[in-house]
Order: sequence, then structure tokens, then C-alpha cells
Amino acid sequence: MVRRSDGVDDLESVLGTPVTFVEDPQDWGWLVGSVGRERIYLRMGNFPDEELWSLWLGDGRWMNFTEPPANWTIDRSPGGWPDSARPRLPKGEFYE
Repeated sequence: MVRRSDGVDDLESVLGTPVTFVEDPQDWGWLVGSVGRERIYLRMGNFPDEELWSLWLGDGRWMNFTEPPANWTIDRSPGGWPDSARPRLPKGEFYE
């Protein structure tokens, strides 16, 4: 479950580390991965109006991209997000 207070402590480490992102079962449109103990969040964009992917960096900052880094895996399940996941909010808005 992504929160506004979440973020990336060391972007260089995150970009240089193999990360597997899976659907966050609590928030539709968000995927979660881990680098060490740090949980990082990737938002699936409303393509083509937004970039396909946005990494939440924290403090109102995003890293937007269409192609993820080569060492990242986006592991989407065939069923997608569960029906119990909270509805998607516009980019930059979070459940508090």
C-alpha cells in the first residue's frame, strides 16, 4: 500500500539493482518491489496520456519512463489486481 510518505532513499542503488515488481494487492495501478529492506513503488500510467511507468521517488517527485531498466522485471499476474484493491487515484494523489 503506497503512501505519500514513501519514497526512494538511493535512486542509483534502485536503478542498479535487479528488482521484481508485482501488483500491490491493496492499490489498483501500483506495483511494489524491494531493494534490501526498502519497498519501492511503481505506478502504471494512463498511457498514452501519461508515461507508461512512474517510479514514486517521494516528496512530489517521480521518475517517468516507457521502458523499465533492463534489470527490472514487471511480473504482472494474468488476473491483474484483485477486486478488493482500492480504486486508482489520479497521479500525485494518495490514500492517507
